[in-house]
Parts: sequence; structure tokens; C-alpha cells
Amino acid sequence: MNWSRLMGVLAAGLVLGGCGTSASTTGAAQSPGASAHTAHKTDAHHTADPRNGKSRCTTPTGKPTLVVGGNLEARPGQRVTLELNGVSCKSANAPVVARSSAFRGPVRLRWQDGSFGATLSLPMTAEPGRHPLSVTVAGRTLAHDTIQVVRSKRPSFELNQASKVARPGAPVWLYFDDLYPGERGTRFTVRSAALPRPVRLVHDKFEFYNRRTFQARPQLKPGLADGTYTFELLGPHGRHLMKKRLTVRASRPGDPDYLGKAYGPDLYDPGVGYADSPHKHSLRVARGGKVEVMWHDVTPDPGEEKRLTATSPAFTRVLHLRSDDSKSADGDDPRFLDTATIRTDIKPGRYPVTVIAHHGRVKKVGYVIVTAR
Repeated sequence: MNWSRLMGVLAAGLVLGGCGTSASTTGAAQSPGASAHTAHKTDAHHTADPRNGKSRCTTPTGKPTLVVGGNLEARPGQRVTLELNGVSCKSANAPVVARSSAFRGPVRLRWQDGSFGATLSLPMTAEPGRHPLSVTVAGRTLAHDTIQVVRSKRPSFELNQASKVARPGAPVWLYFDDLYPGERGTRFTVRSAALPRPVRLVHDKFEFYNRRTFQARPQLKPGLADGTYTFELLGPHGRHLMKKRLTVRASRPGDPDYLGKAYGPDLYDPGVGYADSPHKHSLRVARGGKVEVMWHDVTPDPGEEKRLTATSPAFTRVLHLRSDDSKSADGDDPRFLDTATIRTDIKPGRYPVTVIAHHGRVKKVGYVIVTAR
């Protein structure tokens, strides 16, 4: 997802819901495609109620402000948000209406949380160009702006990995932009020999302005061989739409992530705590007792944080190490830990605790010294 889309996501968080071609109650969000204009100062601070001629709307500052979101480089079908501030109306009989040739027709702004707002979708037939926008209160024009419409863009399929080189087991972003006249359907799938299984793209609810985006973030196969792989996008009913290619290469000697910077396993008493316990590669534990196992690695292999284990003939089971994202880990290297239980039917003695990482390239051993009590 590019930065403009990301900013659109953040902007959407400011918007108070609603959609459709007729106005729905909302506040307009600021975004890279948003503008704010102060209306020309009015001669009067009141707008008459056409029902009885009495003043129902006031502009306390005399300078209403119109904030428009998504109006810059807007594509047909894209959402636009409108928010008029600085006007207070006590009666629904003094309508606040936005008009633009980019819209299907007049748009009624609704009052909510101290301002008038609306959210609407531009019609797919909107013509490219700059379309004047005006907002009136009871027929009196209080604010102006512009809707800049650009040409529709053909559907596009993006494939991006988090790092410069796609590694086996690493996540990959799949993103489909389907905002184009005549495009329909919501069931899109990507298949590739690089993925464990076909992946269903889901509607991106956080992409506020573009309502026809679909994405997924699957992981590549952990043991994937070096090579270039095809990712095929399929539409409804399995129809081929388009494809992308991705080069995958495992880390090699000389790469900073080849062996990472792994150390451990550190063994300590979970009752004492990591911060207050010496970091030992051996620990005395009574039968049936507990031992905390911790592993550090500055650059683990992609997906390895879900695969790391510690094994020992003294443990009751294979220990799956989980990523430690607690606040106590601030400033420390990425670390992984879990608590093991010592078997009760084992003879006292010294037993190895083994952690294997980086596809078998890193193997480190600690020891538990099991006592009778």
C-alpha cells in the first residue's frame, strides 16, 4: 500500500460514517486529497428560515469554513467528504446544501457534533476536470471549493514484500485496486507455487476514499527454493484477471540476516523473573519444577518467530518459544521465551536444552541440572 493510500486510511479515522449518493451525516476528514476554505465574510450573521422568515441559522464568527476530503485527484466512484463549520442551525427548515457538477445532484448536509457534514461517492460517469463546489444555507451561498476529478484508472494488482529481498517464509502484501466503471464482484483470489495455498483477498475496510480495494498478507512457504514465482489474480468464478512475478532468495553467507545475531538459550527461575535473575546457560531445577527459556536474535528468519522451539529430554513437552512483546523488552533485542516443566519421573542429572534456528544453521545448547528436590 503506498503512502497516499496510508494517509487516506488515517484520514478516514476522522470521518463520522455514512455513504451514498444522497448526503449522510458525517464529518469531513482531512487527507492529502483534502482542502479547507474560509467562505467570504457575510454581511449578516443570520440566515432566514424560509418557513416563517425568522432567523434560525447563525454564523458566530462570520467566516464559515468548508473542509473537503478526497477532492484532489479524485477518481470516478471515489468517496468525497464535506464538512461546514462555523454555522449553527436550530431548524431543519434552513437546509444546508452542496452543489457541484461532479455530483449526481444537490447533496444535503446534516447536523452532527457541532458541524454540517456529508459523505458521498462520485458517480462513475463523472467527467475529468475541475468542478466548482458551493454550499448554501437556506439558499444563501456561504462557501466555495473545487472537486478535481481525474480519469479512471484501470484495475491494478500490486505485490510488495516488507524487505528489499523476498525471503522464504516472509510475508508479502497482495493489493488489488478495482475502482473502475463496470467492475463488479468481491471474490478475488491469488494463487502461486510460492504460497502454501490460494489466498482470498478481503475488502480493505480501512481504505476510506476508494471502496473497491482488496488485500491480503500471506506468508511465503518457509522452505521455498530460490527463484522467480508467478502470482495469478483470479476474479469471480475463477476467471484469470492478471499476474505478477516475485523473485525469492534465501539469505546467504555475507548477508546480515544469514545467521542473525542469536544467543541463548538463557535459563532462569520464572518465580524470580528475567530482570532479577542471572542469565545462565545452566540452571539447577528440582523434578516437577519450572524453568524459563529465553532466546535472543536480532534478525530471525522470516516467520521463525512462530517456529522456534526448545527441546530437552528433561521437559514434559517440546517448548514453543513465543515472541516477547512486553514492555519489559523495550530496548532489548527481539526475544522469544516460554516456561517448561521438568518431568517428575526423570533421574537427577544434567540434561541439554537445545534451540535450533536459521534453518539448522544455528544450534545452541544450555543445560538443566535436575535435582531430586
